[in-house]
Amino acid sequence: MQSLINLQKETIIKLASGSDTFLVERLAGDDCLPERNFSLGENARANYLLVVTKGASLDNIYRSWQLETGAVLKTYYLFLESTASVWHLQHRLADRARIENHSLFLGRGQDNLQVKADYDFAGQGSYGRVQVDAWLDNESRLRYDANLNVLAAAQQSDTRVDMRLRLASQTARGQLIPGLNIAANDVRAGHSASTFQLSKEDLFYLRSRGLSPEAAQKLFALSLSRNFVKGLDDAELSSEILSLISARL
Repeated sequence: MQSLINLQKETIIKLASGSDTFLVERLAGDDCLPERNFSLGENARANYLLVVTKGASLDNIYRSWQLETGAVLKTYYLFLESTASVWHLQHRLADRARIENHSLFLGRGQDNLQVKADYDFAGQGSYGRVQVDAWLDNESRLRYDANLNVLAAAQQSDTRVDMRLRLASQTARGQLIPGLNIAANDVRAGHSASTFQLSKEDLFYLRSRGLSPEAAQKLFALSLSRNFVKGLDDAELSSEILSLISARL
């Protein structure tokens, strides 16, 4: 059975080989620790949910993961508010380690998020899927760099990053930058990035169906949110996250 741990003030978290753990980290403003380091032992499994509900005043925030041979990690990064802090998310994978990541940012007002995420595939047969979704309204700002670094030893690795940006206003600005840096020669790798904004025709159609522009934009954000929580496999936690997002919107 998977054990649930709500993180408090721990800065170094070591998960034993063969363990199965669900880690939840909730951050609100100055309660944020500047750095946390995680290690996942051989053949261990872990889910990690990071929920940021209020921007921190720190200049730089670091979260790093070390995955040993055969370890499996699913990460969920949810940003509901952010200041000008820069988030550094680092992940390093050994032989046959696997990571699946889903990041979601819902920006409103003067939110300003910068993320530098690195995924270092250092072992043979390592695997990664990275998905980034963002919905920006008002004058919110986002820059998200997601770099998949396939090192020379990571032969037969399989990696992909997909990034999608939805602009809900004319004044919101976002940059989603997927990167593939490949030093091995026997790999599968892919990336994509797209930006979407409702056209006048889209809005006219939705309004003809009784939806205001604000309601239509909220539907898009809620759709992203439901997609984000469906992988959590915890009904109570999923409900909590959807409530937080609904209140934010």
